[in-house]
Amino acid sequence: MTDVTLSAATTSALLLTQRTTALAARISNRIATGLRVTRAADDAPAFFTAQSLTSRAGDLLALKDGINQGISALGGALAGISAITALTNQLRGIVADARGGSAESRAAAAAQFDILRAQIDSLAGDAGFSGINLISASPGSLTVAFNETGTSSLTVPGAASDAASLGIGTAAGSFNNFATDADIDAAIAGLDKAIGALRSTSSTLGSNANVLNIRLDFTQDLANTLRAGAGNLVNADLNEEAAKLLSLRLKTELSLIGQIIANDSQQAVLKLF
Repeated sequence: MTDVTLSAATTSALLLTQRTTALAARISNRIATGLRVTRAADDAPAFFTAQSLTSRAGDLLALKDGINQGISALGGALAGISAITALTNQLRGIVADARGGSAESRAAAAAQFDILRAQIDSLAGDAGFSGINLISASPGSLTVAFNETGTSSLTVPGAASDAASLGIGTAAGSFNNFATDADIDAAIAGLDKAIGALRSTSSTLGSNANVLNIRLDFTQDLANTLRAGAGNLVNADLNEEAAKLLSLRLKTELSLIGQIIANDSQQAVLKLF
C-alpha cells in the first residue's frame, strides 16, 4: 500500500484546524468554569499570587470568629454593668427613703439593702461569656487577635464590679443599719461613687466593643478585597472569551472551506492526467 501524500495547502489547513480546535476547547472550559487560570502551567505568576491572596483571605476570615467572640464577651460584661447600675440606683433609693424614718423603718431598709446588695455579687459572677468574665470579683482579661501573626491585637482588662470592689458596704457592717442621718449620708456617698465607677467601666467596655466592631468590618472588607484581587488574576472575561470562541469557530469554518478548495484543486489536476 502506497502512502497518502497530502499537498502543502491541505497539510497547512489540517494543522490550523487542529490548533483552533484545541484552543476552542480551552476557551470553552474557561467559559464553563469562569477561570482563565486553573493551574500553574496556564500562568504561573498569576496562579501562585492568586493562591497566596486567597490563602490570606481565608486566614483573615478565620480571625472573624475570635473577634465575634470578643464582641460577645464585651456584650455580656456591658449587660452585667447595666444591671448592676440599675441595682445600685435602687439601693440608693432605699437609703434615701430611710432618711427621717423611725428606727424600725430604718432597720427594715437596712435589711432590704443587704439583700439587694447580695444580688450585685450574683450579677457580677454571672456576666461571663465562654469562660471570660470581665466584671467578676476576680475578673479576667480579653485578648483578641487582629492579624494572622498575632502582632496586632486588642487586650481589654477586666474591672471588678462586685459590691465590695465598688465600695458598697453592708448596711449592718458599714452603715450602722442607717441608725442616723450621717450613716445614710455615708451610704449615699458610697453609692454615688460606685455609680461613677460603673459608668466609667461601661464607657471603657463600650469603646472597646466599638473597636472590635470596626475591626470586624475591616477584616471582612480586607478579605473581600484579597479575594477580588485573586479573582482579577485568574478569572476569565466571559465576554472576551465568548468573542474569541466565535472568532475561532469562524476561523474553523474558513479552514474547512480552504481544505475543500485545496482538495478540489488537487482533484482537478489529477483529472488532467
